[in-house]
Amino acid sequence: MADVKCPGQDSRYWKKGDIFDVPCPDCGREVEFFKDDVRRRCPRCGRTIVNPKLDLACAEWCQHAEKCVEGLRGRLKPKKDRS
Repeated sequence: MADVKCPGQDSRYWKKGDIFDVPCPDCGREVEFFKDDVRRRCPRCGRTIVNPKLDLACAEWCQHAEKCVEGLRGRLKPKKDRS
């Protein structure tokens, strides 16, 4: 059986700009981010940098968000009752 992915996490559906570089605020080295990275560590100085373009969109409401997007545990708002 094929491994089914959420379209937002499946890189086959990504657009130009979904992979980008951000300068480290401490040392200035460019750090590559993928649109779904929550954070990355600068390879030069080791600082942890939070993705400035992170869009949690569906992760705000999807019941599978914590399994789908790594590093979200405890970072999401409580889910609204959709009934």
